[in-house]
Amino acid sequence: MKKFYITTPIYYASGKPHIGHAFTMIFADTIARRKKLQGENVFFSAGLDEYGSKIEGKAKKENKEPQVFVDEIAKTYLKAWDSLGIACSDFIRTTSAKHKAGVLEFVKKLKDNGDIYEGEYEGLYCVGCENFVLERNLVNGLCPDHLIPPQKIKEKNYFFRLKKYLPEIKNKIESGELKIIPDSRRNETLSMIESGVADFSITREGLKWGIPFPYDKNQTIYVWADALINYATVLDYPDSENFKKYWPPDLHVIGAEINKFHSLFWPAMLMSAGLSLPKEVFIHGLFTINGQKMSKTIGNIIDPVDLAEKFGADAARYLLLSQFPASEHGDVKADDFVNKYNSDLANGVGNLLERSFAMVIDYRAGILDDKNGVEEKIKLLAEKTEKSYENNFDNYKLYEALADIFSFIKNLDRYINDEKPWVLNKNKDEKLDNVLNTLLFGIEKIIVWLKPFMPSKTEEVKNYLTRLKKGELKKEDKLGLFKRV
Repeated sequence: MKKFYITTPIYYASGKPHIGHAFTMIFADTIARRKKLQGENVFFSAGLDEYGSKIEGKAKKENKEPQVFVDEIAKTYLKAWDSLGIACSDFIRTTSAKHKAGVLEFVKKLKDNGDIYEGEYEGLYCVGCENFVLERNLVNGLCPDHLIPPQKIKEKNYFFRLKKYLPEIKNKIESGELKIIPDSRRNETLSMIESGVADFSITREGLKWGIPFPYDKNQTIYVWADALINYATVLDYPDSENFKKYWPPDLHVIGAEINKFHSLFWPAMLMSAGLSLPKEVFIHGLFTINGQKMSKTIGNIIDPVDLAEKFGADAARYLLLSQFPASEHGDVKADDFVNKYNSDLANGVGNLLERSFAMVIDYRAGILDDKNGVEEKIKLLAEKTEKSYENNFDNYKLYEALADIFSFIKNLDRYINDEKPWVLNKNKDEKLDNVLNTLLFGIEKIIVWLKPFMPSKTEEVKNYLTRLKKGELKKEDKLGLFKRV
């Protein structure tokens, strides 16, 4: 059986999850589900990055021990992913014993290979980013992402020899051995290499909340280096059967803001450790909410649990994935969620299924004449739709794959209006069975296509269809797939 190892970033445990995290998770979960449906052996990892000065500071502010703080945060993430029907194979936490053990083994490989050296760093450090920032990128002296002034620090660090591996990384990107999707992010990564990327700090001095650097008691492994290694430790690196079975990752799903770490830092670290590189890195765009950047101050942070409670898990998944192509920056129109839910789901796919099933029950009690097959034009339309759908899905164009499905739904609605089965029934026209069979054929196709996106609702439809075809349903047995809100 072919394996498929897919990952999401491990999110920083400084606060509760929001729909930015949810989007990435739903995107990856949908891909993982389709791979499973195709018969592949899938491992889907997610988790939390729980170390660093920012978390230490947050815990102190709440008068809690850091471990207690991250334990509480972890529960909010697990609840959110459960509410959205996200089925991870494992949820890795960087405070876990297996992660710490794997990180130390990994860092030893880098050290033994001569790729860690002692140095001194002086620069501007943003606590919010847990990263050094360049003065030219500041806006009015503030970090553009966190709107706080960075700290000017000078400290002894240990550095990783990134520059040593950049020529080889460049070659692997250009050859497609390390595939970065979309092309705009691929070009962005190559441009970073061309403009020059310095060796990066792999430790911090004087930080208590982190994994101690084994070669200097005053140093802690830098949170970003520690976090990246999760993709190996979640598989119980270095010697487990899981690691042997699933490594390397087939697909990293990340956001645009962490491209450098995953497309440059991580491959270089893997080369130094003697491990195979990820096959593909998909980098989705950044998004705003109703035209504004997500901000607690503005009050436009959306809790994924609230979204799922209002619309249901499957509908919430659809509402996020159908906003804009994932490879592009876009705007989530949260103010239009209700209208979109009602138009696309309640009045769209939901209404198509309800009216089709009602006619099959009313006119034929669920029992159709098999001699009356499926209309050829709908067969051809389904074949065309499926070809486009599969091509889009294979290229991680989930927005476009959804558009294929809903275009077919509209065409099937049009087919009903054109054929007027209620008139055929009234006139006792023999074509009625042909039309009803065609509708059920189209619906079965829709269920298969929607399955990775809406795992729960499609299962409801499948079970309903089974009972319908057995003649077990009556007129009053409504499906009730998506109720208007």
